[in-house]
Amino acid sequence: MAQTTPSPAQTAGFDFPLVRRTGYLLNKAGSILMEDAEHALAEQGMRLRYFYVLAALESDLTLSQQDLSRLLHLDPTTMVALIDEMERAGHVERRRNPADRRRYILRLTDDGRVALERAGRAVDAVERDFLAAVPAEDRDRLRALLGDLLADRWPRVIACE
Repeated sequence: MAQTTPSPAQTAGFDFPLVRRTGYLLNKAGSILMEDAEHALAEQGMRLRYFYVLAALESDLTLSQQDLSRLLHLDPTTMVALIDEMERAGHVERRRNPADRRRYILRLTDDGRVALERAGRAVDAVERDFLAAVPAEDRDRLRALLGDLLADRWPRVIACE
């Protein structure tokens, strides 16, 4: 008879069938990680979605508000309010898209890069603490596996060049 590895719940002394569901475990781990990151960022007066926008704008992609809304799965109205807030804080600037004057291209400011650096350190610490029980090579493999799972599921973001 094949021996099965006990689930995390069984090793903790109770049987909780949902822990046999990969989707549930992914969702639970993601929720806990996001909650911890949210708390760490709140100490800096920042929210997680604010951090995500800063981090997305660090890329070499030329992104509009609409692109970011699709990429980060945020409601377009929420995105406009968030970019307004970020612009007032001096972290993001809007520039007219020369190819389409109705659209804006978003850019990080120098202050935005400083805020991203500080917030990135806080999020890195949260991730390091959360994943501390997992060996480094397994963390790398987990990231690669998640990348594989999401590879064809990202929204199509069209650069505004």
